[in-house]
Amino acid sequence: MKGVILAAGQGTRMRPLTYYRPKPLVPVVDRPMIEHILRGAARAGVNDWLIVIGYLGDMIVEELGDGSRLGVAITYRRQQEPTGTGTAVLLAEQFVAGESFFLSWSDIIVSPHNYRRLVDTWQEERPPMVLAVNEVDDPWAGAAVYVERGRVVKIVEKPKPGTSTTRYNNAGLFVMPPELFDYVRNIKPSVRNERELPDAIQMFLSEGRLVRAVAIEGLWSDVASPAAVIQLNAKMVWEQRPDGLLIDPTASLAPDVRLVPPVYVGPRCRVAAAGVGPNACLVEEVEVGQGAVLSNCMLCRGVRLDPNARVDHAIVHEARTISGALTGTAEQVVVQPA
Repeated sequence: MKGVILAAGQGTRMRPLTYYRPKPLVPVVDRPMIEHILRGAARAGVNDWLIVIGYLGDMIVEELGDGSRLGVAITYRRQQEPTGTGTAVLLAEQFVAGESFFLSWSDIIVSPHNYRRLVDTWQEERPPMVLAVNEVDDPWAGAAVYVERGRVVKIVEKPKPGTSTTRYNNAGLFVMPPELFDYVRNIKPSVRNERELPDAIQMFLSEGRLVRAVAIEGLWSDVASPAAVIQLNAKMVWEQRPDGLLIDPTASLAPDVRLVPPVYVGPRCRVAAAGVGPNACLVEEVEVGQGAVLSNCMLCRGVRLDPNARVDHAIVHEARTISGALTGTAEQVVVQPA
């Protein structure tokens, strides 16, 4: 099966992180979030990809290349104007060549086995469309999905808060039929003057077509804010390691370092006698000085913490040196630019 990832958006809710990189390249534990999607779906047999790029898209091309490093094939199409997910999907029509295809938003992280569940449902039951859903308190920020006996009966894009009678949200993963493109061409722009893909899905439903719902199991995140990145790092470490300690074999840790899980220490990091964790993610080639204390944070490639520095509720971009204290709150994470 071919796959399509929509990665053209500006990621405005993730600013200031996305001033310096496109949202799909924000690291989550040990790799950019888009790479988690590609690797997870590849294990479900989706190996030939089109990525629709836009904002800072050249950085995505530079990072992923032709996909050979990941064992997949990648081509790219550029969305010139941010005119909605429906318009972005139309750029994939020639690529999928009349076949059903896997589709994902570029900022959705799920437990990896969900990709296989989605593809298996399509292969075994052959419904025209498969749509993944996840439960939330109120789906006002995404799309409310109404499900009866495993079938989607209605989808409402960005309903007003408190108006939905379903807790199911559009999880941002699909198997789509080739006729989807005709529906997208026929929908009217939304109040945001964008072609919204859920509106095309609703038109599909209105004609009595079957859309099969698959509920996400385990982890789901749309990585909606810098604070969500730190929370997601912690969840993914726990998912991979029952002891909450994920340490790359090339990392160097002092014998008396204090680790409070969950902690990720990435390749070629060097950590002196310091306090690390909880919820600390050292991405790559990070140096932590003696007596430093870090928690609820992500330190990107090449960051240095001077001795006795303190970092809490913060994200530090590449190649910065931190002295003294850098602290935020659970809701307002400090982002230190490169």
